[in-house]
Amino acid sequence: MQAGVAVKSADGCNFLRRVSKIGLWTRFALRFGAWRMRGIRNMPRPLFFVNLLVLAAVCFAEPLYDLAGGTVADSLLRGDLLSEARFGDASPVLAPNSAALRSILERSAAALSPNMIVESLYLHKKPASFGAGDWTRAEKTSVLNTLVSLSTLAGTRYYSNSRRQMRVFYETSGVINDPREKTPLPDPAFSPDGNLPSALTLYARQKDLSFGDNVYRYDYFITDGSIIFTQKNYTALSYGIIPLAGKEKLCSAVAVIDAEKYFLIYIASMAKAPAIPGVKKKAGDSFKSRAEALIKWFTERTDSLS
Repeated sequence: MQAGVAVKSADGCNFLRRVSKIGLWTRFALRFGAWRMRGIRNMPRPLFFVNLLVLAAVCFAEPLYDLAGGTVADSLLRGDLLSEARFGDASPVLAPNSAALRSILERSAAALSPNMIVESLYLHKKPASFGAGDWTRAEKTSVLNTLVSLSTLAGTRYYSNSRRQMRVFYETSGVINDPREKTPLPDPAFSPDGNLPSALTLYARQKDLSFGDNVYRYDYFITDGSIIFTQKNYTALSYGIIPLAGKEKLCSAVAVIDAEKYFLIYIASMAKAPAIPGVKKKAGDSFKSRAEALIKWFTERTDSLS
């Protein structure tokens, strides 16, 4: 691995996920037993099998329904992009039921004491080259390589609510060795034959038309069922002439969670914004549009994986 990239190595295993599968069979058996005890066994055979299929669908709707909850999961399966902006109380409300993600969000909130949070949640079907079950090491490696290819963010576009038109998100984007020298480095790339890291830190220099030319720190966390990264501003940010966030006072978390046939994509941006009328609303609209651009960037790149 090149200079400027900090890595922690780990050889993940799928033991816990196999245990969760056993739990599914146990839950189905218990529900089926209780179902029969209530006298359902006396119903006509065709109706019995229809209800059996419904019960199986409910019990085996893992992991999406456990990750997102019934109502949210139903909306996601319809193709909805869910968004939520909260000011004052910056507690997440759309975060999936992932211990790793919630731990990262809690640590970020403790460090920031944010007064605003903007969340987005989206479900995207995996590319045809992926299997329908848990992702393999090769599939997971390809997802990680997509998420660390920060140079490919250059030229992405988002919808500007203030200008009511599409704008360039990042004019330039690239990995650098450190925040002081800012020497450009190629995007890291991992081999599917090797062990993936459990944690990874990158620095990137990125120029966007709203916040200018800045340095960001990216921290990646790789678990069996998710790849999560946070982006923190290493330099102070301004929205035009208005100061928006001091150094490390803006944090975005992006999670790609393995949901068998799908990627469950969650993005949250937290900030301690100044108490200037209108700033939070403008920043909230901007964060939402940028989240949509990131989702589009990720899904288009993974759709092309073979």
